[in-house]
Amino acid sequence: MSRHRRCASRTGTGKWPGLTAHYLFKADYTPMLSPKLAESVGGIRHPEDLYKVALCCATDPWWKIWFEAAGVPFDPDRVIAGPMLGSQAYDAMAALTDQGAAILTRNIYSALLAKGQLILPFEVLGSDGDGYWLVHLESRRNTPKIKVFRDWVLAQTADIRDSEALRA
Repeated sequence: MSRHRRCASRTGTGKWPGLTAHYLFKADYTPMLSPKLAESVGGIRHPEDLYKVALCCATDPWWKIWFEAAGVPFDPDRVIAGPMLGSQAYDAMAALTDQGAAILTRNIYSALLAKGQLILPFEVLGSDGDGYWLVHLESRRNTPKIKVFRDWVLAQTADIRDSEALRA
């Protein structure tokens, strides 16, 4: 973390030397795509139907983990390779613009799902055990700006943590 950066978000297990980490939510992921793209192939009703559309960042290990969680072996030979953008934000934009299905963290894209801009064809979630964390330098834990921002972020994500606890 640069000396100008006060707080940041990270994915991982929450253990970074010199940083205080505050758990936000699980980094669970699942395929999402636009309703228009799903309709263009007659719908996505079974995990294998995802092979009918391009997969954004098809080499991302999350795809294999998700297919296995869905009870279907991942078959790279059946994949239509979509854009290789390297960022969930860019993958989400590709999915929004009908360029393919993206493997995304559900909690981050819940607003797009609620608006119907993206669809979640399956309730199956993949996980590599990581979570999202708000981090800051241990030495800055009592800085007023850090405390205010940390408290705000934790309040904004409290419902997500509560629903995770109920599912556990």
